[in-house]
Amino acid sequence: MGIIGKSCSSPTIQSMITSTVRRNESGRVAASATSEHHDTRTAADEVAGALHDVLGGKPPDLVILMASFHHTAALPEACNDLRRMLVPGHLLAGTVDSVLGDGRELEGIAGMSALALRFGPHGHGIRLSPWRTTPWEPIPLSQPEAMAARIDAGDDTKCILVLADPFSTPSTRMLPAIGGCLSGGQSISVSGGLLSGASQPSCNRLVLDDIVQDAGAIGLTISGDIDVRTLVSQGCRPVGHPVVITECDGNALTGLDGRPALDTVRDLLSELPETERELLSGGLLMGRAIDASKKHLGRGDFVVRNVLGVDEDKKAIAIGELPRRGQTVQVHLRDAQASREDLQLLLDGQEVHDPPLAAFLVTCNGRGQRLFGSVGHDTAIVRKRLDDPPLSGFFAAGEFGPLAGSNFIHSQAVVATLLG
Repeated sequence: MGIIGKSCSSPTIQSMITSTVRRNESGRVAASATSEHHDTRTAADEVAGALHDVLGGKPPDLVILMASFHHTAALPEACNDLRRMLVPGHLLAGTVDSVLGDGRELEGIAGMSALALRFGPHGHGIRLSPWRTTPWEPIPLSQPEAMAARIDAGDDTKCILVLADPFSTPSTRMLPAIGGCLSGGQSISVSGGLLSGASQPSCNRLVLDDIVQDAGAIGLTISGDIDVRTLVSQGCRPVGHPVVITECDGNALTGLDGRPALDTVRDLLSELPETERELLSGGLLMGRAIDASKKHLGRGDFVVRNVLGVDEDKKAIAIGELPRRGQTVQVHLRDAQASREDLQLLLDGQEVHDPPLAAFLVTCNGRGQRLFGSVGHDTAIVRKRLDDPPLSGFFAAGEFGPLAGSNFIHSQAVVATLLG
């Protein structure tokens, strides 16, 4: 494995381009490269050039390219440039708020980061199946067999990577449908996330090979002789005690444990110790229990959603999903220390495995400096604990990943897809 860094300068612009490469005994190679250049096509040339060099000029089977919103307008042309230089088997690209790569988190600045994978002669038994969906060409969510055929999912499928536009993709329906499309009850892990490169519809860009779209989702079904592990670490922890939804209206909780929802939550918060009440300034979240029958619920037992607002007149709390009566929920708080501990504990479990060939990281745009007060927290921990693999990723508007055998959209989480 090697790390290469060089400065590329013009009279007015300076850019840092870095790259990392890893090879394993079976001949598989992974490489990542990251550019900070403000000019889109120059950034793509820097990334493609670095990948070309560390891959020895041999075409990769797959390139995943993430570009900050600064590069939206010229991203299609930049992807064409990259495809001409690298000739990848497949290319997936999307626009995001900020990119991750090679130990850096480029928050709020121009960035382009790519992960390239080459699996050796004839793919060494690995099958990569790209697919896409738009509001006008939806995948058949209610027809599991037809959907499995559409995305080429089978018994040997290890993971499905999805990049989705948040304004036009029914993600809460799509993720469980994709993950459960196989007969016999086998669940497939779905990872990836909602693109964060735009604040309104039709302004994100998704690129799949030579196709560009501004809505829907693009995906890659990864099957065959490859080890894929997906880790989901949540950036918050439950406080108080669980309560049951007794009334709801749309996305608003109106009754909890038979009382007005806002009154119930305020009473719960008033009972917290001072050290926990101080964390309320970071915002309130609500976790829905995945398995409410579990005797003791703790971190990792909830799907966490943001609290969007309150209605004082109706004593209601609006959350980022549609709740149902009878569900068990618990207040959660953002907690940098708990986030750090949870990520470290998950990575402890990876010590029994060989270091991954590569890592694709998707982290919530509420993490980073906003949560930890410093730059590069998640990427630094993941790279250090996994022996510095090639790494790329992005800050998402929602993270896709499995918990307790089902796939969910998460909030405040970091999802690491480790390719072995």
